[in-house]
Amino acid sequence: MLDENHHLIQCIMDHQSKGKTAECTQYQQILHRNLVYLATIADSNQNMQSLLPAVSPS
Repeated sequence: MLDENHHLIQCIMDHQSKGKTAECTQYQQILHRNLVYLATIADSNQNMQSLLPAVSPS
């Protein structure tokens, strides 16, 4: 997904540099969806970490 996001950012930058800002919208929407998905996973992982008991080093 990170590679896909990189590609989307490149497409957005290419279209913006050519003055085709209207074409950027679809790429921005996909990128936004991917970023929200990744943030959701990060949040759920953080929540799971807080539920696990702390392990003290031996």
